[in-house]
Amino acid sequence: MGVERWAFITGAGGDIGGATADLLAKRGWGVICADIDGARAEARAASITAAGGAAHAMALDVTDEAAVNAAAQKALAIGDVRALINNAGRAFGANMRLTNYATWRQDITLNLDSAYLCISAFQDHLLRQGGSIVNMGSVNGLGMYGHPAYSAAKAGLMHLTRVLAVEFGDRGVRVNAVAPGTVRTKAWDDRLAGNPQVFDELTAWYPLGKVAVPADVAAAVAFLVSDDASHITGVILPVDGGITAGVTKLYQSITQQH
Repeated sequence: MGVERWAFITGAGGDIGGATADLLAKRGWGVICADIDGARAEARAASITAAGGAAHAMALDVTDEAAVNAAAQKALAIGDVRALINNAGRAFGANMRLTNYATWRQDITLNLDSAYLCISAFQDHLLRQGGSIVNMGSVNGLGMYGHPAYSAAKAGLMHLTRVLAVEFGDRGVRVNAVAPGTVRTKAWDDRLAGNPQVFDELTAWYPLGKVAVPADVAAAVAFLVSDDASHITGVILPVDGGITAGVTKLYQSITQQH
């Protein structure tokens, strides 16, 4: 029996995208693993296939409109794509002093424009068949955590999520976003090399006293594309250990209770 529904996941060669692909495959989805690093996409798809799942790999630059459109057509030839997960992204300029216009454009293009391109490429199919879109936001789009251009892009992406939830709702397409806080991924390797205690320092700020792992974010994405979330759209779901609710150190300083 073939796979009935497929998910198209960008950045699937990375930690969060890979964890999401693994989890959806375990839950019976076919997964199309798209990544700018074709070898990483192939490795993820091969791992899923070896475990008994259904997966295909694609090398894809999500900032290239023609490439995205071609990838969408190739994906739809593979199967019925009912979930689009716009996960690809990364942060460039850490603060405004380190952000020139080229860096600004990198952040906006990768973290916002790419989602537009992917949604545009799949929207006709999804609006005919129904389905779900999940955008990878960030707590950076909800508060002040550095990286101004990345934060602006994520804020824009999360507002686009709400706009499209309203626009697409009567066509059977749900649009949601997750907003992770700190996630222990390879993106932190350089900072870990400079400060091996960086995660110990970070956990003190989080109400849950820990940072996330990729599986935490993947679980939220998998829920949002599942039938269990069939009446949920336009939601920004923080996966942030409580940091957008409040800051542990600040609360302790105000109350003088530890």
